[in-house]
Amino acid sequence: MKTRNPRVAKFGAVLALSLASAFATSAVAMASPVSHDRVQSNLVVRGTVTALTPSSGTPTSLTVQPENLARPSENILLSSSTVYMKGGVAVTIAALALGEPVRIALTGSPATAATVQIQAPRPVNVSGTVTMLTPSSGTPTSVTVQPRDSSTPAVVVALAANTMYYSGGSVTTVASLVVGSSVQIKASGTPLTAAAVYVAAPRPVFVNGTVTMLTPSSGTPTSLTVQPRDRNKAPLVITLGAGTLYYVSGVTTTVTSLVLGSSVQVMATGTPPTAIVVNIAAPRKFFINGIVTALTPTSGVPTSITVVPHEDRGVAQNILLGANTVYQQGGAAVSATALMLGSRVRIEASGSPATAATIYIAAPRATSLSGVVTALAPAAGTPTSVTVQPTGFFKAPVTVALGVGTTYMQLKATVTVAALLVGSHVELSASGNPLTATVVHISAPASDITVGSVTSVTDTSLTVQPSTTGAAPIIFTLSSSTMYFSGRRVATIAAVNNGDIVRVAAASTAPTSAVYVAVENMAIVGRVTGVVGNVISVRGFYGATLTVNVTTATVYHLGDRSSSLSAVVPGQLISAIGPALSGVTRSITATKVWIGARHNDILHDALMQHRDAERRHHR
Repeated sequence: MKTRNPRVAKFGAVLALSLASAFATSAVAMASPVSHDRVQSNLVVRGTVTALTPSSGTPTSLTVQPENLARPSENILLSSSTVYMKGGVAVTIAALALGEPVRIALTGSPATAATVQIQAPRPVNVSGTVTMLTPSSGTPTSVTVQPRDSSTPAVVVALAANTMYYSGGSVTTVASLVVGSSVQIKASGTPLTAAAVYVAAPRPVFVNGTVTMLTPSSGTPTSLTVQPRDRNKAPLVITLGAGTLYYVSGVTTTVTSLVLGSSVQVMATGTPPTAIVVNIAAPRKFFINGIVTALTPTSGVPTSITVVPHEDRGVAQNILLGANTVYQQGGAAVSATALMLGSRVRIEASGSPATAATIYIAAPRATSLSGVVTALAPAAGTPTSVTVQPTGFFKAPVTVALGVGTTYMQLKATVTVAALLVGSHVELSASGNPLTATVVHISAPASDITVGSVTSVTDTSLTVQPSTTGAAPIIFTLSSSTMYFSGRRVATIAAVNNGDIVRVAAASTAPTSAVYVAVENMAIVGRVTGVVGNVISVRGFYGATLTVNVTTATVYHLGDRSSSLSAVVPGQLISAIGPALSGVTRSITATKVWIGARHNDILHDALMQHRDAERRHHR
């Protein structure tokens, strides 16, 4: 009898076990849900219904996405013998719906549902921030939530009639849902529908900045715009509600304390943000020193004033006058009527627009103003006021009244108001309310100048032969406003005589109307060579023969005493001054004659010039 080799027996046993294992594995593979050939009646599929075929009417198959999302969806046939259960109770095929979680027992090949158990949907928790309500107005029917993990896409959750809402542990309504709310939602089904929405109490937002707008701009504002202190941040519009509280320096106030420019700290909640508390900083005070240039209204009690600050290039500022504005002058309380055009004031003001708290008014004194005339009122006839644009940039024009007592000066001579023209440069002193000029100094207008000798003169005309070679005589009209000078002294027409050398100024717009006539003076210095009657012959420093004509009006000086023509003898050093004779460049009609070198300023100046010329000549 043959015996088995133990090793062979052992190998056979192992081979048998391997084959058995292989067949077992094959049986499991044949029972897989992916392929339902020769499927066993106890095969079960769990998942969610993603499709019903056909989509309308009685479905004959359904598509299920298994719970393991890594596995492919499966198509399962439905037959007339398929049993449907929901909550332990038999139901019909009509209970099947997209999104329903199901447990299906399969049988047959191809796989056919023996039993379909429709399970209660598992709740889904969604936490995040509300980014949209649909519709945006009225009662929302869905809410879009951005989960806290920003990498997770937003979730849309339907809101049903039986959805419950809670806030702060209390039942509330859908009205508590606003864009920006932090929520936690319990939902289920497809589409995802909320069973309960827990709305977190809104966190307050704090805004520090400056009020740049109130809406509406008049009346009780319902919102304000705040520019945060960080200028890189955009302005924020905040709603003002009936329950908003207002404080200034810790004291309860009303919405009327809010003004443009107020510094505020606002605590707000919700979307759009609504103010709970508005803390208004006490307005900062500022001071203005300057001159009142306008009162509004111009008559009656003023409600605002315009002030030009003292500092150079100061910009005129409008300051409101309120019922609580205090006025002080000379240490005593006064009223707003003490404010006048030209008043020098120191104003303590605050707010926007700037409103005066206290105005210190200096005792009135004359105001000086320099500038250019920009308007005369009325434009024709005798003006009763003048508008002056002050010298310097950014200063407002000033209107000054012209009264019957106003004095007008031009070239050191008194003139009439007719000399005041648009474009004139003026320097005036004024005071009172309204500001009224006391003296107006008018600069001489830019003129056309003619130099020549007088050939004829009457009370109304002056004929001058210009010194320019070949020039024709010019006849100038003389009027009551024409001014006359003899040298640098103010004179009258009597100082102008035939043969005088004159300088005549006329406006470019009226070249033959004399503005002023100046009789030119010339000095002669030298030694007397002879005296014949009223003619003194003089030899000048450089040997030139000069002639001095004297009249009964000529004044003589000898040292520090008065003298006469008899003191003028040949060999005597003299100096004389007076208008030059027409066409005779070396002859004058003397108004003054100095005899000798003592107390003789003209001789001193001439000697200095002579010595300078000698030094230059010998270099």
